[in-house]
Amino acid sequence: MTMTTTMAASATGIATDVMATDARLVRLLFGAAALAVSLTTTLACSDDSGSPSSSAVGTTDPALPVVVQDPAAALQHGLDQLAAGYHMVATVTVNGAVSLRAEGDRVGTSSRLEITSAGATVSYVITPEGNYAKPTDGDWEQLDVTPATSDPIDAMRAPVAVTTVGTTAGGLQLKVTVNAVALGIQVDGNVDLNVTLVDGLITTITYDAAVQGGQANVTTVITALADATPITAPDV
Repeated sequence: MTMTTTMAASATGIATDVMATDARLVRLLFGAAALAVSLTTTLACSDDSGSPSSSAVGTTDPALPVVVQDPAAALQHGLDQLAAGYHMVATVTVNGAVSLRAEGDRVGTSSRLEITSAGATVSYVITPEGNYAKPTDGDWEQLDVTPATSDPIDAMRAPVAVTTVGTTAGGLQLKVTVNAVALGIQVDGNVDLNVTLVDGLITTITYDAAVQGGQANVTTVITALADATPITAPDV
C-alpha cells in the first residue's frame, strides 16, 4: 500500500467528530484512510473488461507537432522512473472544497507522510514491518490494523487499457484503466485514472468519484525525492 490511495478517502465525516484525546485523534484520522472504502459503493466504474489494450487514438494540439508514442510503453517508462521512490502531494476535494491533504515520500517499499483533515494533522510511517501514527503533539504508536488502501502506482503496472487522450510539447495525457479491486475498491468493474507525463516522467494522477453528498476529486502531484533517507520504524 502507499500514500496516494490513502488520499482517496473523504474526510467529511471526521469534521463532525469530537477529538477528545490524542489516541482518539489517531483513530479518527486513520479512519479517514479507511473511508476510502466509502467510495466503493458509489464510485463510477467503467464496464470495460478483458485483456489489456493500448491505443494511441486521442486529441492533440493542432499547433504542435504530433509525436506518436505507444501509450503503454510510455506509461511503463514513467513507472520505472518511480521505482526508487518519489515525493507526493495529494488533495481530496468534495464538492469543490478541500477535504483532505497529504504529503510525503515513498522510499523503496516504505512510506512517510502527513495527513491533514478537519484542522488536525497525523504523521504516518508505513513499513513492511508495521504501520505507525503520531498526532502533532503526541507520541508514536503502532497501529494494530492495516490501512485499507492500495497503491495506484502498483495498479498501473497491470492496466486493463492505456489510451492516449492528448499530447503537448514534451507532455502526454493518458487514460489508464485499472481494475477497481487493484485500487482497494471492493466493487466490480474498472476505474479510469487520468495520468500526465512530462518528458517521460509521471507528474500527476487524478480521478473523480461520486461520494455520499456530492462529487469528489482526487489529485496527486508526484515529484522527485528531496530526501532519500531510508524509512524505518519509529521508537514506540
